[in-house]
Amino acid sequence: MHAVPLSDALGAELVDFDITEPHTAEEQAELRRLFRQYHLLLVRGQAVTAADHDRFVGAFGPLQSNRIGDAAGYVTNQDDPRSLFGDELWRLLWHNDGAYGPNPGIATSLWAEDISPNATPTQFANAIEVVDRLPADVREQVERLRIVNAVDTAYLRTYERVPYDELLTTDEPDRYVTYEHPVLFEPPHLERRAIIASEQMTAHVVGLDRVDGEAFLEALYDHLYADDNVYTHHWQRNDIIIWDNIALHHARPEAPGPEPRHLRRQTIDGWYTDDGGVIDWTSSRAGRPRADSQM
Repeated sequence: MHAVPLSDALGAELVDFDITEPHTAEEQAELRRLFRQYHLLLVRGQAVTAADHDRFVGAFGPLQSNRIGDAAGYVTNQDDPRSLFGDELWRLLWHNDGAYGPNPGIATSLWAEDISPNATPTQFANAIEVVDRLPADVREQVERLRIVNAVDTAYLRTYERVPYDELLTTDEPDRYVTYEHPVLFEPPHLERRAIIASEQMTAHVVGLDRVDGEAFLEALYDHLYADDNVYTHHWQRNDIIIWDNIALHHARPEAPGPEPRHLRRQTIDGWYTDDGGVIDWTSSRAGRPRADSQM
């Protein structure tokens, strides 16, 4: 197999790779190496089954069970009992899945089982490479500041973040899940840190008043979500992508229309190391709220 870059920012398409066949240990190690290099891998133009999808994702780490009790669910605008988020999808702001807890997901994969040619794309921003390109003043703040990420477990507010005042004044404290992170998160499978402050999840910058905190986030997001740091994936039927949920942020720029956008979703709950070990990430399941993000 070899990888053809998808953009200057991130991502590669795998060519001369048959996703429908079992992978040798050497091929699995190469998949993980390419994943660490490009942070997003695409397989396109093959007749795929659910077993193929599961086997491919399972080369990276143990499959994670979701809230409906299966290893896979669906991100869909169709009426399907396997849907993880219902059939009404909205705009989805930039974020990492699970960043409201201690262990954001390592990798997420989507398979386009049924997709309209005009389906809303999914966007990805590189939260690792951008760090070295930040202006000195922003980089200094990124290195030392901490943030509070939050999710509302009662509603899928993918189109807005939770206002910090709401967290402070709520009479429903169990409704919100929050976690304080350093702005730069240390992934367990990479040797570089990634920005975990995001447009959707980050409610507050610790140690700064509201004005200064918002100014910092705005300056950071100007670089993180700049056009030259983003790859936009336009879906085709039977596309399978797997991306690094820590190294990358993802977003949906608008609400899907009625035409099919039916994506099978797989995630992993750890990472297979090349020496045969596994990095256990099962605590990422702890307290996982109903209102997980979408793609």
